[in-house]
Formats: sequence, C-alpha cells, structure tokens
Amino acid sequence: MELSEFRAGILDDVHFNASMNGTSPREEFLALYASTLVDAEEFEDFEQLAYEGVGSRNRRIQIDGYYYSELDNCLYIIICPFVDSLELQSLTATEAENQFKRARAFVEESRSGFIQKYAEESSPGYGLALDIQKRYQNVPKIKFYILTDMVMSSRIKEIASNKIGNAVAEYHIWDISRLQGIQESKTGKEEIVIDLKDFCEHGIPCLEAGTNDEYTAYLCSIPGSILADLYNKYGGRLLEGNVRSFLTAKGKINKEIRNTILNNPSMFFAYNNGIAATAYEVKVEYGGKCPYITEITSLQIVNGGQTTASLAAAAINDKSKANGLHDIYVPMKLSVVTPEKAVELIPNIAKYANKQNKVSDADFFSNHAFHIRIEGFSRHVLAPAVMGKQFGTHWYYERTRGQYKQEQARMTKPQKAKFLIQNPKAQMFTKTDLAKYFNIYRQLPHQVSTGAQKNFIRFAEWASEAWEKNETDFNEAFFRKIVCLNILFKKTDYLVKNASWYEMGYKAQVVTYTLSYLFYAIEKKSADLALDFRSIWNNQGVSHALELQIEQIAEAMYNHLVSPSRDVENVTEWAKREACWKKAKLIDVPFSNEFLAELVLKSEEKEDNRAAGKEQKLHTSASTMIKVANYGVENWRALLEWGTAEHIFTPQDISFLRVAIAMEKGKFPSEKQCAKIMQVLEKAKTEGYSENA
Repeated sequence: MELSEFRAGILDDVHFNASMNGTSPREEFLALYASTLVDAEEFEDFEQLAYEGVGSRNRRIQIDGYYYSELDNCLYIIICPFVDSLELQSLTATEAENQFKRARAFVEESRSGFIQKYAEESSPGYGLALDIQKRYQNVPKIKFYILTDMVMSSRIKEIASNKIGNAVAEYHIWDISRLQGIQESKTGKEEIVIDLKDFCEHGIPCLEAGTNDEYTAYLCSIPGSILADLYNKYGGRLLEGNVRSFLTAKGKINKEIRNTILNNPSMFFAYNNGIAATAYEVKVEYGGKCPYITEITSLQIVNGGQTTASLAAAAINDKSKANGLHDIYVPMKLSVVTPEKAVELIPNIAKYANKQNKVSDADFFSNHAFHIRIEGFSRHVLAPAVMGKQFGTHWYYERTRGQYKQEQARMTKPQKAKFLIQNPKAQMFTKTDLAKYFNIYRQLPHQVSTGAQKNFIRFAEWASEAWEKNETDFNEAFFRKIVCLNILFKKTDYLVKNASWYEMGYKAQVVTYTLSYLFYAIEKKSADLALDFRSIWNNQGVSHALELQIEQIAEAMYNHLVSPSRDVENVTEWAKREACWKKAKLIDVPFSNEFLAELVLKSEEKEDNRAAGKEQKLHTSASTMIKVANYGVENWRALLEWGTAEHIFTPQDISFLRVAIAMEKGKFPSEKQCAKIMQVLEKAKTEGYSENA
C-alpha cells in the first residue's frame, strides 16, 4: 500500500473516532499511535497529557504524553506534531529540533520548579512536573519521542544523545512511515537488527544444535558485558512481552545473581541457568576456532529476564565493583524462527522455558481458551436492533492485534460494507478493554488506573484461576455483561467530558472511579439489589435516571481525586493507590428514587447466570461428544495400540479408550466418559503421541 493511501486510511479512522468520542483528531491520532507502540512493545504503557506554556526566557514548552518505565528506570516524554492535512508533509530537521526543544523544556522547567510555580495545582502538567522534580530526579535516562503524521525528511539521520543533568537524553522520531511499517509487519513489531560486531570484535561464539522446518537452534556463550550493553541500549524491547510483564510485576533485580556478579564472576557460567532467546534471522561467520553469530534480527529473551536486567543494572549501578563484567559469560539457547511461525512458536517457547519459574499461565494468557470463547460469542451473539435499525449487530472482540482490519483486508467492497454494518467499528473492543471493564466492575479502580498492561496481568491472573475453578461461569451472560460494561464506560466518558464542572485532565481516572463506586454503593445500600444489565443490553444504552446518577457520582469522584487534601500530589499517581479507593468509598453519594426504582433483585441476575452456566455446560459437553465421535474408531484404536506399546496408559485409561472403540458396535460413550476419553488423548499428546504417526 502506498504511504499516502495508508495515511488517508489512518486519518479516516482518527476522524471517525473523534466524532464518536467527542475528542479532537489530534487526541485520537496520538491515542492510536501510542496504542500501536504499546502493542509493538516499544512502550510499556502510555498516559496522554497535553501541556503547553511559556517557560523562563520565554521559551516554548509542550508535551502530549508520558510514561515511566519501572523496568528500565526510564522516563518517556512524547510530543505529537499532527498536521491533519490532505497532502503528506515532511518533518524537517529544523522542525524536529524545535519539537524536541519544547519537550525538553518541560523536563528542565519541571526540574527547576518553574512549572510548579505557575501551573494550576489541579492540572496534569503540574502533577507530572512535581514527579519529575521529586520521583524521577535520579533516572539515568530520558527518552523523547515525536509521534507524527508527517514523513521524516531524508536529511535527518541520527540525532545525537546529550544530557539533562546526570540523565542521558535520547531522541526518537516515529513518523507515518514507521507507523505503516509496524501495522503492516507480520508480527506487529519493528524489527531490531543488531550488528554484534558493534559490541565485540567477532560476534558471539555459537554451535548449531539442530534444525528442522520450524526453527534452527544454536547454543551460545555470550559475554555478560555484551548482554548488559544490549539491554542498556534497547531496554525492555529485548524481553518477550510476558517476561517483561513478569519482571515489572515481581521486581527485576535478583540479589543472588547480583552477589555472583560482584563476588564470584568467574563462576557465573556454572551457577546461572542462562537465558533462552528467539530471533527471526541470524548471520553466522566462521572464524578461526568456531562459528560466530555476527547479526541478529528481532532478538527476544523469553527466559532469563532477571539475569539480563541484573547484569545491565550492575554495569551501571555497581560500575566500580563489577569490573565491566569482563569475567562473566552467560549460556544462551537461541531458537531462530521465521516471522510466519513466530506468532505460534514464540509464546510456546516462552511458556515451556519458564515452566520451572514463577511465570504463571496467566502471563501466557493471549491464547487462553477464555479468549477463544469470548471471540466465539462476539461473532454469533447479536445485540438487539435499536434506534430504528432492522437488524442486530455484533460487538466484535479483537482477540489478536489487528484482527478487525485483517479480516476486512481479504474482502471485496460489498463484503466489507456488509461486515461493517454487522460489526460496527464503534463496537470493536480488545483484551485490555475487557480487562479494564471487568476490573472496574470488580471494584478495583486503583488497579485499573495503573495502566492497560499492568491491569491486564492482574485480570489474567484472576480469570485463569476462575476458569480452572468453573469455566462455565464464562458464558453468554458473562459476554453480555462485558458489553453492558462497555456501554456504561463509554456513556460515562461522554458525560464526564461534557460536564460543566469538568476541567481538562484525569478523565480516565474519574470514569474508572465513578463506575467502581456505582457498583460498590449498590452493594452497600442493598445486598439484595443489582444494576439492571438486562435493560442495558436490550436497549443498548442507559436510562435517563442512570445517566443522572452517574453524573452525580462522577462530580464527587472528580472532587475527591483533585482534593487539596489528597495523600499524593500527582493525581494520576494518587488514583493508583488503594488508599485513594478506600477514601472514595467513604464518600456518601445519595441515590435518587428514580434510580433505585430501576434496580433489580440480585436473585434475578443470579438466575440468569445460572441458566447461562447450564447452557454453557451443555454446549461444552455436546462439543466434547462431537469431538469423540468425529475422531473416529480407527484413530481411537491406533491410540490404544500406541499407548499400550509405550506403557503410557493406566488400566483406567485403557478402559476409557475401549469405550470409545465400542462405538463401532453402536454403543456411544456418556457425557462424562467423553470428557475422560478426551483427557486420555491430551495425556498421550503430552507424552509425544502424533496423530500422523
């Protein structure tokens, strides 16, 4: 696709979202670009924050967003020059320099206290400035990003780093062509090509350990200094997403690893389990003693994140004691897979490589059966036709990144038009959206306020446990509730944005706290009553009484969040604290009689859930029975012969397989027997059984 055509499509999406959400196209472009970079793992998260002003010596100050990476101890500052013109324009070197100067000025004026002196105390700019002066004053690195719909001038090569105080300041430009590159890539990421000769003379010594159609394996010994340098240059982008999430949640520096680095470096190779990594491509050159890997494309560390982060930290924080990590070598298992196979293989490599660590199945949640079931509901459950429409629509659940657009890419124009009518763009939602809505419902607004990725990890942990306990709880009623929460969130967002008392800033936190308070207060005022989700679903909207109630709660939550007596000055950070939620629950917002009259008995909701659970159980049972029948008697007989020869099966396993084989005599297994029969098949697969053998 031509760049101009791609940009036109992006601007169409941006203007559509702006009209739907009542926001500016610039806000929506920034949100779209930032979320793409979060998906691409360039950012861990993102906080949109618009601030413009004039600093000391009349210099211009401007930023559009930020986030702080705990993993890398790095502050990211984003500015978004958005042109929004029909013609593609060039970002010149002069304009890029001016944009970076404005963003840099925000950091410098925050450090000096200038912004705190003149900005409104309740504004997001004030809160971030205060954090830069206090919480982030010792960060070793600050990264400045330009996100733009312009195309970068070919005259811009590399922008040299410099210093802000003791911190290294880096500058990165992400123009419209880089956005296209990510969105059209097979993996949804920008490929990092590492020339290892930039880090050492020959590269990394390696030994090819095996190859097949799916991957090539290498065993390597990588010097600790190189591993630390790679991490300190590329940061969390080198860590596979689930490993990064695990490190962020659990802490990245391992005391025992650090002790070996500082006190017994020559034994590091013997004591440490090493790292497991993947790549899309490597270049191997043959030296005097052994082969060397000289170039790696898209290196991802899937196990050994703590080892890597600990070495990188020691190289900076323990510089005098660590001796440049010169005596340290790390064993590395490298699996080279193609981008086409990467989506399937890398999560599995990461999962099995981490089986002996504390990375739980929740950290590998993307392909969990939960998501597959929700995706199924979103494709066949029709929402009621409303507002004069003569047809129902789907609420499209995007289980994998870009799924909604990819599905349309294969369609003709008439097919695409029909698809968009049945699956409106405004009714598409993602995994992180679902996690946000449901954790709001679970009354965890402080957790939701920590950001999309961290909140998703917590939701995944809960959902994994709940699925194991009773997967039939995740039924069609659960799906409809998620849609209702989606409707509630969007309506609350609209009401807050247009409220007379609302000033720019903290909308996401206000909406989150408002809805969590709504569910909390209903429970507190009456244990027997619940919100009428059935009505929200049937009307695909909320009642006037509920709107008024939401507005009243929202104003109280806004005043609570920006209250001068809050425990933490930065409102964004204050919203993340459990103490903030505990204090919010002490506020008494009265319910109107009209709203109270609309609440339903909780027993009705429980009955709906119970009926949906029974239906889901029947569906699951029927599906299992169909699988047993479709597998076929001959395949069950072959499985029994294989398992008997390999001494894999217990007498009970053999008994169940004989029940399956008895289908040839017209005796069909019961529901429970079918479940057991399928368990035997899964057991055999884990023991190496191949259906094609």
